[in-house]
Amino acid sequence: MIVTKAIIKKIKEETPSIRWFLLEAKDKNFQFLPGQWLDLKPEGMEKWGGYSMMGPPSDLPFFELAIRKGKNHPTTKWLYEEAKVGDTVDIQGAGGKCFYSPKDNDQVVLIMGGIGLTPLMSMARTFFKEKSLSKARMKIFYSVKNKDEWAFKDLLSELEKDERIQVKTLFSQEEGHLEKGDVFDSLKSSHYFLCGPPQMIEDLNKGLLQEGAPQENIHFEKWW
Repeated sequence: MIVTKAIIKKIKEETPSIRWFLLEAKDKNFQFLPGQWLDLKPEGMEKWGGYSMMGPPSDLPFFELAIRKGKNHPTTKWLYEEAKVGDTVDIQGAGGKCFYSPKDNDQVVLIMGGIGLTPLMSMARTFFKEKSLSKARMKIFYSVKNKDEWAFKDLLSELEKDERIQVKTLFSQEEGHLEKGDVFDSLKSSHYFLCGPPQMIEDLNKGLLQEGAPQENIHFEKWW
C-alpha cells in the first residue's frame, strides 16, 4: 500500500474512554468504502495501528476516526494521550472486505458493540445521505456498557430522524447483552453487519443462522 499523509484538524473527548478525530487526507486519491479501515501512525514511529473510518466517503478529503483508550499499542496510546490539532500522521489503505453498498442492500441491520460502532456508523451515515433510496430500510442496534460510555448520541439521534432508520441502544450492564431475538429480521433479504467484541459476533452469527438467516447475508470482519 502507498503511504500518504493526513493532518489532524479537530479532536474531541467523546466519552471517558473514546476520543474523536477529524483528519484531512493530503492525497486526493485516498478513497475508502463504508466499513473499511486504514493503517495510521505518527511521523517517526514504526508501529502502525488499524482504525475504522466512521464518516461517509462523501466527506473526503476529510475523514473521522474514534479511538478507544489503550496503553498497550503505541500508536493508540499516542493518539489518546499526545496527539494534537495540526499534527501530521502517515496513513495507508483503505483495507477490509466487510463494506456496504447502499444500492445493493435495501434491508440492512447494523449490530454494534462498544467501539465496534465506528465502521457501522460509516455505513449508517452513508445510507442517511442516500435520500433517493426511499424504499430501503435500516435497523441499528447499539450495545454499550453504560450511559457514561454512550458515544455519539447526537449522531444517532440525527439518524433516527430519518423515517427509514430505526435505532435501539442497549446498556449491557443494566439490560444484558444483545441476543438473536433482539436483532433477527424476518425479511429473508435482510443483510446483517456486525462489529464488536469477538464473543458477541460469534454468538450472534450462530444465533442468526439458527433463525434462518443465510450465511452470505451475515457480514463481519474476523480480526481475532
